[in-house]
Amino acid sequence: MVYVYARHSHINKHLPKKLSVEEIKDTLINLGMDLKGESADKDPELKIEITAEKMDMISPVGIARAIAYYRGFVHKLREYKLLKAKEKVIVDKSVEAVRPKTVAAIIRDAPMNQEFLDEIIALQEKIHDSFGRGRKKAAIGIYPLDEISFPIIFKAEKPDDIVFRPLESEKEMSGYDILVEHDTGKKYAHLLAGKDIFPVFRDAKGKVLSMPPIINSHDTGRVDMQHKDLFIEVSGHNITHLDNILRVLVSTLIELGAQAEKVKVEYPKTTYELSLENSTETLSLNYVNKLIGTNIQPDEVEAYLNKVQFSLKESKGDKLTVEIPCYRSDIWHDCDIADDIARAYGYNNIVPTFPQIGSVASLLPSTSFRDSFSEMLVNLGFLETYTYMLTSTKEQFSSMLREEKEEEYIRLLDSEDQGLNMLRTMILPECLRALHINRKNKYPQKIFENGFVILPDKSADTGASNEGRVCVCIAGPDANFTQIKGILDTLLKLQEVEARTLASSSSYFIEGRQASIIFKDSLIGEIGEVHPQVLDNFGMLVPVAALELNLDTLYKLLERK
Repeated sequence: MVYVYARHSHINKHLPKKLSVEEIKDTLINLGMDLKGESADKDPELKIEITAEKMDMISPVGIARAIAYYRGFVHKLREYKLLKAKEKVIVDKSVEAVRPKTVAAIIRDAPMNQEFLDEIIALQEKIHDSFGRGRKKAAIGIYPLDEISFPIIFKAEKPDDIVFRPLESEKEMSGYDILVEHDTGKKYAHLLAGKDIFPVFRDAKGKVLSMPPIINSHDTGRVDMQHKDLFIEVSGHNITHLDNILRVLVSTLIELGAQAEKVKVEYPKTTYELSLENSTETLSLNYVNKLIGTNIQPDEVEAYLNKVQFSLKESKGDKLTVEIPCYRSDIWHDCDIADDIARAYGYNNIVPTFPQIGSVASLLPSTSFRDSFSEMLVNLGFLETYTYMLTSTKEQFSSMLREEKEEEYIRLLDSEDQGLNMLRTMILPECLRALHINRKNKYPQKIFENGFVILPDKSADTGASNEGRVCVCIAGPDANFTQIKGILDTLLKLQEVEARTLASSSSYFIEGRQASIIFKDSLIGEIGEVHPQVLDNFGMLVPVAALELNLDTLYKLLERK
């Protein structure tokens, strides 16, 4: 959740009709938001909680806009005009290794006063802290246009070559010095930790604008009330996310009375320009009614759409063509529009009904089968662990001495900055990490995880499928193949499975102390003593014996008995 703080009078300033605090609260609740508190002042400061996807409501302007539509003060979507691009930003390929993306725009004729300046700063910092993930995913830079010359270059340089006077500093510093000496630099130093080169914006004369995501230059990046023309950039890793942020920023500033101008951002192989055009989506009214449990008619749906900042462009039979505002980045699927229609209709107005199905709830047989392994292992003295599906190629492949083949796993896009870039294909690496974290505890340690791996599957509509597995580990000075083989034999005997083991040659187990587990001529798992190099890669100080069983495959084979 994200909290927005706004004075009561500030919200009313952006509404066609003044509302009481109670009226604002009731409207927010209907929108799915909440008023979490208010100060005792004559003009109370309201603490408003918005849901995590509602970036368009992160400012008093956005909150007032949502209230105005819901209350019926506004019926038509606003069109935001952008002046043609006259200036450009050139993105050098050197930034690909540190902070590869940026988007930009120019604000002209801003009605600059202290309130407008405070609004910009508050909006910038609120996005940094929430949707920017502490500047990790996105950092916003705002500069006085009078102080810079185009074109602007976004590049990466050695920290010692980046020398400028950081914001509110009395002296020039190098990139490294800023991270060590400047208060803001120290606060965000972790974002550039371990980097040999730092990102930097320079203008056509070579002057530093900023070193994102850390700090602006005092000479070219300090905005005062005399500056009516501004240059705005947003840098990060995912250009879609950056574009969403820029659209919210620019549309908000236009509503505050400014004009906006496009900036051409030239990448080595492509270009970017901001667009504030509204988008459209076509969906089924029957789908909406079925999903939310209503019977809304075609002649009624337009009024509900208007209440939640949509416009009905066309209605043909069951098909609705809906116009979506440019600042709405929370609409990913038809169900998102249906959810907003439900808010407009009023969730309290939806009459609950019992489903016309007679059945008794129970677990799927395959789920009960998987759960039985957990019960057996707990009875054998093992502790159950729960680790993450998201992991890294380093842990799943290089640390395990496995060959990385991209067609054999699902890679995440634009996530290297978080240290997570794939979905796991083995549970054993995650269990080894859990053992590493608990290495200070008494040995032997006996753990297991009964969970899923995610594998590519072209036959699935998502392109991937889950596979149920159980991984069992024994860690201790005396852990060996015999011990883990005894656990395997016990598990299989209790399931009345007569499997056999064959010598194998997996890179992550010791040669001669490992085996494949075979049932009905099908591979259902692996067992062995973990290779010393793998133990060293995971920081383990004692031997580990482990097995990993494919429970889904085993269950299917047992069904054919």
